[in-house]
Amino acid sequence: MFSAYPIVEMANLRDDYDYIIVGGGTAGCVLANRLSQNVGISVLLLERGGVQDTWISRVPLFSSHFASDGSRSWVTKSTAQAHVDNREIEIIGGNCLGGSSRINGMLYTRGLPAEFNAWTKSGNWDYASLESCFIKSETNLDSHRGVKDYNGTKGEWLHRSHTHLHWIHSEHIIKATSSLGIPYVEDPNSPYQPAHGCAKIHYSIDRSGRRCSTFAAFLPRSLAYSRRERLHICPNALVRRIELTSSSNSGMLKAEGVWVQPKNGSTQPRLLRARKEIVLCAGPIGSPHLLLLSGIGPKDHLEKRGIVVNKDLCGVGSHLQDHLTVPVQFRVPVSDSLAKIELRPWLILKELILYIFFGLGLLLSPVLELSVFVQSRLLNENFGVSSYSKHDLDSSISENRPDIEIMPIAWGEVTKHRQGGLCFFTVMLRPTSMGSIRLKSSDPRIPPDINPNYLSTAHDIAVHRKAIRFALRLKDRMVEQGYPVADYEAPDFNSDQDIDAYVRSKCQSTYHYSSTCRMGPEDGGGVVDEELKVHGVEGLRIADSSIFPEILSTHVAAATVAIAENCCDMLQGFKYY
Repeated sequence: MFSAYPIVEMANLRDDYDYIIVGGGTAGCVLANRLSQNVGISVLLLERGGVQDTWISRVPLFSSHFASDGSRSWVTKSTAQAHVDNREIEIIGGNCLGGSSRINGMLYTRGLPAEFNAWTKSGNWDYASLESCFIKSETNLDSHRGVKDYNGTKGEWLHRSHTHLHWIHSEHIIKATSSLGIPYVEDPNSPYQPAHGCAKIHYSIDRSGRRCSTFAAFLPRSLAYSRRERLHICPNALVRRIELTSSSNSGMLKAEGVWVQPKNGSTQPRLLRARKEIVLCAGPIGSPHLLLLSGIGPKDHLEKRGIVVNKDLCGVGSHLQDHLTVPVQFRVPVSDSLAKIELRPWLILKELILYIFFGLGLLLSPVLELSVFVQSRLLNENFGVSSYSKHDLDSSISENRPDIEIMPIAWGEVTKHRQGGLCFFTVMLRPTSMGSIRLKSSDPRIPPDINPNYLSTAHDIAVHRKAIRFALRLKDRMVEQGYPVADYEAPDFNSDQDIDAYVRSKCQSTYHYSSTCRMGPEDGGGVVDEELKVHGVEGLRIADSSIFPEILSTHVAAATVAIAENCCDMLQGFKYY
């Protein structure tokens, strides 16, 4: 299983391929799989990171960025954020084959149909047209629920929920949210679910209990080996820029290839040509960064950085959005928190046996079992939902998209005091703040300036204020139910001003960056059209979360894979939107 992965060193690459995929992350692995199904097509996948495939990298609890050695991640800082006390916020992404799907929380959430129906005005996409892409990519392992018409059963990407709740506090959260007017949702990925609710989360975990990243699902060693003649996978590759020429037929720019070299800079850059198309899957930071380095972006900015302007496209790197979160931390019994492993190391042996031999236990990473999705407009003065109409629960209506998520994490900083911790991560799902990606240097090795512009609108701070108050109300209701939870690091004040100060001092990213090359008309700030083609450039598409017209009110991995599937269908002529 862990024998040498069939990679191709840069010196052994061909001079040209039918398709070149830049970025072997969450989306890039899907594209490489689908495009290489055709025996007559040659595909090159370029990834800046390495393979990094070890046993521990597939153990759910140990494989996330925060529980690992960080070797599969890239980490940088945002610019100083003017509206969050001038703090520089940590920015994290995947740096290996599989990208962020190798280091994230493994959460599989599609989002409401309303999310994608709202995209109609940007590119004629909607939930009905994307549902087949979700189904094609997935196999839902929750057979005990029965197979529904929206479930995939033949896809490579496996996901499931845990068969039972690990934590006592999870049972109290379900009961407390219900008492506050938030219904329990049996399947959060059903298109028929209510627009808000408390749900048991699905994880991208396979039948044996291993992390099912898009690397493991779509580019396993057996597949890469069997297609090694037509699919070349080249890790540790630095793409410097896209080679652009003028098309003799249309007069437009044409993407001819990419200039690439080993990321350690040991050899001179080499031009690799694409006979058909280049697809950028470098992510919401990397894709706009490469466009800017290639002279595609806002003219004024490119000229300021000494980059030759090939295409003045103002939307490149603009409209950056992210889900901002603020932790609210509590004390709970050690036995009802991951602290029991940290404070009682001998339990690790028991958990290893459970995991290795039975695929069970805490190593499956049930750190987050539930999520609570809330429409803040429905919260009453006591921060519950006292009444709502059938219309309010309709998940196909845009205005019903939740704008708050509460993620209960079975861990907290209180563990350092040898106590159990429970943290409510309060997440703002529909920010109106927008930031940007801009060049810091013309050297591709130097990360760009990343400015999410967090909390730059009054709307965003007001919603997060509601999220904090709802989280505290939820905790109070759990206490009323008899659950032993007490404040550790939580606001103990009521004024808006004090809560706002708490939000600014504690907020952090959830690493759900999006919308930096968004789909839409060029004159409206769009970078790609409904076929994911970059405006004004032939032979160049983008397929990753950067094309979201606006950030989704959910976790982004499932939608990113669906976008990759849709792009493959368009490249192969199966459909256009």
